[in-house]
Amino acid sequence: MDLLVDKLNYIWPFLAVITPVVFIHELGHYLVARINGVRVEVFAVGFGPELLGIDDRHGTRWKLCALPLGGYVKFHGDADVASSSAEEQDGPLPSNSFFAKSVGKRSAIAFAGPFANLLLAAAIFAVFFIVVGQRYTPVEIGTVRTGSPASVAGLQAGDRLVELNGSRIERFEELDFALLQSVGEPITLAVERDGQELEFTVKPEIIEVLDAFDRPQQLGDIGVRPFTPASVSQVVAGSPAERGGLQAGDNILRIGDVALESFDHLRTIVERNGGVPLTFVVERGGRQEMLTITPDDANGTGRIGVYPEQQTAFRDLGIGESIWAGVEHTYALAAANLRAIGQMIAGTRSTEQLSGPVGIAVMSRSVLERGVSGFIEFAALISIALGLINLFPIPPLDGGHLLYNGIEALFRRPLNARLQQIGTTVGLTLVIALMVWVTTKDIIGLTS
Repeated sequence: MDLLVDKLNYIWPFLAVITPVVFIHELGHYLVARINGVRVEVFAVGFGPELLGIDDRHGTRWKLCALPLGGYVKFHGDADVASSSAEEQDGPLPSNSFFAKSVGKRSAIAFAGPFANLLLAAAIFAVFFIVVGQRYTPVEIGTVRTGSPASVAGLQAGDRLVELNGSRIERFEELDFALLQSVGEPITLAVERDGQELEFTVKPEIIEVLDAFDRPQQLGDIGVRPFTPASVSQVVAGSPAERGGLQAGDNILRIGDVALESFDHLRTIVERNGGVPLTFVVERGGRQEMLTITPDDANGTGRIGVYPEQQTAFRDLGIGESIWAGVEHTYALAAANLRAIGQMIAGTRSTEQLSGPVGIAVMSRSVLERGVSGFIEFAALISIALGLINLFPIPPLDGGHLLYNGIEALFRRPLNARLQQIGTTVGLTLVIALMVWVTTKDIIGLTS
């Protein structure tokens, strides 16, 4: 029984993410088809046997199917759910048939699904920005790791980021996002230091972090962190800090005779003095107090058990700004996804980052455990991925239909039906092979 409950805890978050994303995708196809006078025979979420369904007054069968791994809209005149053309018939095609419409209208219908996914993501981000605000960490550099690419290039603690690759930068998150996509290519940073603007070229090093499967994932790192004041937001129960009298809200001014510049400065001193009594001068309630704290020695690294006050905040945006920020954020994420795929094809980025249904299920549960807002953002990311994947020029994906339509527009006649069928068969084989590969990879990652 416990095993069944555990499996359901993976399944229902997956369905909660994938079902609305697929529904919106197919709804995009449906609405544009109806606008263009195409009769829609079936609107299905999932594949395989029908679980439940209903017919509307327009003759469309709306149904939920047993395999929740996608969906489809079947138009009048389709031979199958992949929108392949039906066998030629005597006389003209019915005016409400999909293939009776012009290339432009058919292309609009094909593009509408992926576009709806991108629109959904932009709407989710816009609402998030309106309700919560935009994540904002000030651009002041707090720490430059010794020997790091940033240190070698000449960046210093206290520098304020001004430009990233020629574009103005307002939030530290913009640098983090650029490094997330990096495969080691140099970046250009302009900083403000002592009233002057200086420019540096930094070549990120590639580091590995663990994903939801504890698999190594690669990203760029230059060895800088944003400024964080030496203030305490939380003290771990039973820690050296609690035993020494530190409290949440304390502002640590000095350790011994050393004035602290940031929380990272505090961390550096503590880590180097495991087992050594240290004198802390803290500001509390407008007064200064002196405390003696002896860091625990954890394999040669000192620890006192405190957390800093996070500098990351949420800045308020107006409705118009939030909508535009949602569009910009969706565009940036879509471009990053395409760039990552290109890097995988070129062999400069590991394909370990690709995940199938099993991987999405695991990540869905993991993200949901951290909060509903993060779960909704995750759904937006999945929506972007689904929209982009469907734009790939591979039959029977939407991009494959756009490819066929482009050929038809170029040569002023449809591609030979036999060639279309061969292309669809090859494309479907590739899609199934990719699905099997990523699913197998995810299962191996879980079992190992």
